[in-house]
Amino acid sequence: MSNASVEANEQDKYITTRSTVSGIIITAFLILLALTVILPLLLPWLFVFKTRLECSYHPWSLPTQIRWTNFVEAWIAVRIDQGLINTLIVCLGTVVCTVPSAAMAGYIFARYRSKVTEVVFYCILAGYFVPVLMILIPLYKLCSQMNLTDTLPGLFLPLTAFGIPFWTIIYRAFFQGLPGELAEAARIDGAGHLSTFFWIMFPLAKPATVLATLLVFIGAWSDYLLSLILINSQSLFTMQLRIAQFLNAYGVDNMPRYAAAAIIAAAPTILLYILGHRWILKGTLAGALKG
Repeated sequence: MSNASVEANEQDKYITTRSTVSGIIITAFLILLALTVILPLLLPWLFVFKTRLECSYHPWSLPTQIRWTNFVEAWIAVRIDQGLINTLIVCLGTVVCTVPSAAMAGYIFARYRSKVTEVVFYCILAGYFVPVLMILIPLYKLCSQMNLTDTLPGLFLPLTAFGIPFWTIIYRAFFQGLPGELAEAARIDGAGHLSTFFWIMFPLAKPATVLATLLVFIGAWSDYLLSLILINSQSLFTMQLRIAQFLNAYGVDNMPRYAAAAIIAAAPTILLYILGHRWILKGTLAGALKG
């Protein structure tokens, strides 16, 4: 075997070894990232089937038996039924106000481009970079002047305002990727602007619409900060506020019941993601972020 062949074999072995080591490091890093997401979801299951005494003396051990009573007690103590209704109203209101508005704005900025629309688009884009914490006081004053504080519309309308800039960008990118001949053919057939949008262009944006609906719903369900600032009446508390109130009242002395409440609160969004993850991937990879 010539020296050149030996050197080539050694180089191939070196490259293979290096790629294997790199693959192991990347895999280990990804596993650690996955654990940071998975462990908080699994941790409540370690406490939820235990009694208070068992949780105090053996917090990190497996439960001796499966007890479902903590779910019933948490449902009654936290008033989860009322919290679920309030949270559902907020989520549906946010979706209804955010998705159509962002879709129409994205369509206008994609199809009717001019200096005026470009300036307006960048003004909306600037709103995406405004931190929520920076405008809490002006937001509260505005809601007070409009008599929206301590109301559910006063909660989902600000959530809508914070969500529209991002989803306008997504819809604009999506509509820019669609052939312009579709809208032109509709115009030739006599369709107006609204008819073209609602009957032709908007149905074609189904991946982006499903993606927006799922993520807006999940984001509204998980909101805590705006709910804490804008809602005062316990009858209007969302799930996040009810669970936080329960934790503040009892601390960690009743961890099994708190774990049960946390699992019940997280279950709808987890189930929604499991059922809709295919659409999330489809909307992200097949067009919602293209352009």
